[in-house]
Amino acid sequence: MKCLRRIFLLSPLLLGQVVLAQDSTGLAGTPYQEVTLAAGEHSPYLFKEWYSGTIRTSDDKVHDGVQMRYDLAKDEIEYKNAYGLFRISTGVTEFSIPTGTDLYIFKNGYPSVAGQTQKSFYRVMYDGNTKLLKKYTAPIKVEKASATRTLEPSAKLYILKDDKLNPVQLNNRNSFLKLLTDEKNKMGYVIREQQLDFAADDDLRALLEEYDSYKAGRGGN
Repeated sequence: MKCLRRIFLLSPLLLGQVVLAQDSTGLAGTPYQEVTLAAGEHSPYLFKEWYSGTIRTSDDKVHDGVQMRYDLAKDEIEYKNAYGLFRISTGVTEFSIPTGTDLYIFKNGYPSVAGQTQKSFYRVMYDGNTKLLKKYTAPIKVEKASATRTLEPSAKLYILKDDKLNPVQLNNRNSFLKLLTDEKNKMGYVIREQQLDFAADDDLRALLEEYDSYKAGRGGN
């Protein structure tokens, strides 16, 4: 009887150790079973490859070196370790995925817009006083002719200004220039001086950097 009593007393402690061992990252994720895609079904992940990234949780703790993937369909992080596969559906405020050719930083907590909530993750393209954010809706494809060029035809761009998310399009200059009309002349000069044609995100990021810099230099007025 003494032996049985001792086993019962130790069982909760042993169970706790097993649960802890299953998720050594400290992220407290939920065990997950990977779903096999049906024929013709597209992958829900931003990248199908696993990358060692960083996750920041709502308690402001940073978890580094996590083998992870980003599920676009569910807007969730999936990670793995020696004990299995796990999911985090809540409590993540930021994560980063370095692919070797680029660094993808994602954050949430932004105003709701067009079906997205404050829990939705956006890639941060420019994180100044004015912000440039990108929402992915489909996996990134690497162009075969160049291992460093990616194709993102369905990604959506937003500018966060005055606590409002504004959808913008690179091929429609008015969609973002109308947000910067308080410095219309300066922005026109920057576009001409830097020969910005807005064929890529970098040009819009450069414009917003100049906008914020100019506003800061004038005391935000």
